[in-house]
Order: sequence, then structure tokens, then C-alpha cells
Amino acid sequence: MHDHELLTNLAIALLAAAVGGFVARLLRLPLLVGYLLAGVAVGPHTPGITASADAVHAVAKLGVALLMFAVGVQFHLEEMLAVRRIALLGGAVQIGGTVLLGWGAGLALGWGHYGGIFLGCALALSSTAVMMRILEERGELGTSHASAMLGILVVQDLSLVLMVTLLPSLATVAAEGPRALTDLGLSLLRATALVTVTLLLARRWIPALLERAARVNSQELFLILVVCVCLGAAYLAQVAGLSLEIGAFLAGLVISESDYAHEVFSQIRPVRDIFASLFFVSVGMLLEPAFFAQHLGTIGIVVAVILLGKPILAALPVFLLGSHGRTAMLVGLGLGQIGEFSFVLASVGSEQGLIPEVEAGVILAAALVTILLTPAVYGSASPVYGALNTVPAFSRILNRHVGKEGLTPAHAQEARVLIVGCGRVGKHVSQALSTRGIPHIVVEYNAEVIARLRSVGIPVIYGDASSEVVLSKALSARIEMAVVALPEAGMTPIVVRLLKQLNPGLPVIARVHHGAYIPRVRAAGADEVIHAEFEASTAIIRHGLARLGCPEEETEQYLEEIRRVRYRME
Repeated sequence: MHDHELLTNLAIALLAAAVGGFVARLLRLPLLVGYLLAGVAVGPHTPGITASADAVHAVAKLGVALLMFAVGVQFHLEEMLAVRRIALLGGAVQIGGTVLLGWGAGLALGWGHYGGIFLGCALALSSTAVMMRILEERGELGTSHASAMLGILVVQDLSLVLMVTLLPSLATVAAEGPRALTDLGLSLLRATALVTVTLLLARRWIPALLERAARVNSQELFLILVVCVCLGAAYLAQVAGLSLEIGAFLAGLVISESDYAHEVFSQIRPVRDIFASLFFVSVGMLLEPAFFAQHLGTIGIVVAVILLGKPILAALPVFLLGSHGRTAMLVGLGLGQIGEFSFVLASVGSEQGLIPEVEAGVILAAALVTILLTPAVYGSASPVYGALNTVPAFSRILNRHVGKEGLTPAHAQEARVLIVGCGRVGKHVSQALSTRGIPHIVVEYNAEVIARLRSVGIPVIYGDASSEVVLSKALSARIEMAVVALPEAGMTPIVVRLLKQLNPGLPVIARVHHGAYIPRVRAAGADEVIHAEFEASTAIIRHGLARLGCPEEETEQYLEEIRRVRYRME
């Protein structure tokens, strides 16, 4: 292929990615969906402008390497240790259960044992990019369910390395029988040796190289070195008989433990995003619109397995490991999709001839459908949980510790303030009340927060505040005020409304994440609404204008005006 042809194809693919991304953002869909649909639009199966799939895919391999490299760089052992029990045990159960579920579905579809196992591996991987974006937009990062979800997602991402290593050898075993088990053992030994040698050498040499590059004080040279480390590790992995994805991930994993991890990620992220978008466009080019119609039944079965089976397999271990029923439900529905690494696995399987094109196409189609449905599926968690919570039998299961741990201590009857949610905001309110000697009680279902509060003698009721049973236990006759500081934006109006139903005259102060929730929370009955980001901006304005010599009276008058508009007219 001539140089100008390659550039033309890349230009078409990038332009399509840009258009698809803009359309997806306007429709409030994940960018990933826009890239995939852009690939369909410029693919060989649709009329109009067409890019060469081979040319785009050749460059897109760099996107796969950078994607895996970035995952390795973002991996932090401390984050895993914080939720290690749920992440490791819950993740292992979810992945193992989903593989078995996919294996059964593959057998039912006539794909055989190996095809079913491959399908199960692809279904076990959820979309980290999509879910982190949704959690960020909803203001739920840092919550107990977001931490548990992130831990399981990290375990899923790590399992991709094992899948890419073992699935080709399993295909050989399936074709040649037990004699090929030797190849499987050799693959494991090669992977183990590569990991060991990479970690041992890189812990000494890579940080030294990064430090020397940083001393040059050139972002260009630093970025070039980082990309060389990524591609060099990918090349060594291929020489060792493994895949470039494994090598790139190991390179990122090594850098994640260095002092330059954040700088590396900030430098590599724009490059990764560009080439990763090309990868997703190249995946979309493999999708044939007529394929959906021809295999609608098969795609529907796989989507049903993902939407119905996978959330249960994800939620059940989280619940059995001691998390609240609401946390388990949010984690389960949040993981009820497949995403970018399922594309990577399907691409590897298709390229190496491990699975037929039909199975790869079904996996890609199912991923596209479930990613499109993810916002609605995850958004249904609160309404579904609320509906189940109104049924006494389900409420007792979901709030299973309320009867044993949620009994109000005797001194809690003296509480004057009820705090619902004691996270990043609620804990400061609690500390202020404690400093002034004002007795208060907290409703919380995060076990770590409960242990911290009880260690300093603050009475806590374990349970979800959207349950009338839980709130009725917390509302004594002496309660003079309620503060709702929940991290989940959608739950705040529900709790405010329930508080007003139980005690119509109770003053309620509620915190919201986004301005759009102000009228909803006011309509629910809140007496005061605090928009955290807006209040932070008013503090910056006050201090900034003071340093510029503006009169304090004029500043306060201005702040009162914009506050009146913000809270009353939005």
C-alpha cells in the first residue's frame, strides 16, 4: 500500500471517529459507541466512503498496546488492598461463574466446548471506561459500591492477561487432545518467566531511565521513552511466544509502582485515546449491519445472558461477603455489560483463528447493544431497589443487619440531629456537631464508616435510608433537624420525601451534586439545598475579590444575588 493510501485511510477513520464521538456526546452516549458506529459507517459492508480495514487495523494494533499499557499504569496496589476481599473473591466468583454461564450458552448455540469457554471469557469482562464515566457523571466515585465495582473491574482487566495467554493453548488442546497439554504448560511457564524477568529488571532499570528523561526537562523525550518502553515490552512478549497485549500491560504495571506513574499516564493518555479510537473504529468496520438481522436470535440470547445472568453473578458474592443489599445491586447492574476488552479478546480470537467470524461478530454486536443499554440498566438500580424495599420480605433480606446491628443504642434517644450518609461531607458535619457537644445519630451502610463512627462513640443505625423501617428507627421525638449528605444523587430526593412523610415538620438540609437536582430535592420537601460545587466557587470568588481589593459588602451582595438565582430559579 502506498503512503498516500495509508494516510487517506487513517484520515477517513479519524474523521469518522470524530464525527461519531460528537454525535455520541450530543446523544449522551459513551464515546465508545460513537467510535464503533463510525467504524460501521466507513466499513466495507456499508455504501459511501470506505476505508481499508487492513490499513486501519494495522495501525490500530498500537491502540491495543497503549490501551493495555494505560491499564497497567493505572493499576495501584493500594486501591486493590482497600477492597481486596470483595475484589478478589467477588471478582473470581463473577468471572468463573460468567465463564461457566457462557460455556453453557455456547453449547446451547452449537458452538462447542471451546467456543462456549471463549464466549464466557468475553462475557466476563465489563467496560471499565463506560462505568467510570457514568459513576463520575452521577457523582458516585468514592462510594462503597463504586469502590467495590472498581476493584472487580481491575480484577477483570487483569484476567484478560491470563485469558490472552491461555486461550490459544486451550484451542490447541481442544484440537489435538491431551498431548497438547504440554504446550499449555509451556505457555504458563513462558508467561511466568516473562512476568518475573520483566519485574526484576524493570524495577531497577525503568525508574532510572524515567528519572534521567525527566531531568532533561523535555516532555517530548519523556513521551518518546514511555512509548518505546511500551512497544519494547510488547515486542519481547511476542518474541517469547505471548501476545503484545501482555507485554504492554506488564510495562505499564512496572511503571505504576514508580514515582512517575501519574506523569506517564498524563503524557500517554492523549496518544492512547487517539490510537484506541482507531482500534474501536477498526472493530466497528468488522460489523456488518445485515449481520444483526441474520443472527438476531443468537445476539438476543447472548444479550439476555449478559443482562440477566451476569448481574446476579456479580451481585451475589458482594452481598454474601457482607455488603449491603443496595451496594450489591448497584455493583451487579453496573457490571451488566461487556466492553472494550471484550473487543480486544474477540479481535485476538478472530485474528488467530481461535473462533469463527460468526462468534466474533455476535460478541461484538452484543457488546454494542449492552453498552448502549448500560445507562438505563444502571439507572434502574435505585427504582428496582426502592420497589423491592417496599416488600417486607425483600426489605428484611436487603437490610439483613438492621435487626441485629441497627438497634438504636440507649443514648441515641438523646440525639438532636439525624445525619443520613456520613461520607466525605457527612463526616465533617458530624465532627462539627461533636465539637459543639450536640448529640446526633447517623444512618449509614458502609461497614468501614460505621466502625469509625462507633469507635468514637457516635450512635449509628446500619441500613439504607430509603427504607422506611430504617428511618423510623432513627427518628426519635428529640430529633430537631436532618442532614442528607448521600453520595448517590438519585437517592437524595427519595430520602428527603420519606423524611417529610415520617415527620412533616422536621427541617431537612440536603446536599446535591449537580444543579439539575436542586428543583427535584426542593420538590421533595427539603428546606435548604446545598450545591457543593457552587458553594466552593463562591468561596473562591470571596477570597479572590478580597485579594483584589473589592469591598466586602459588595462581594457579599453579589454572592447573595447569584445564590438566590441558583437555589430559587434553577
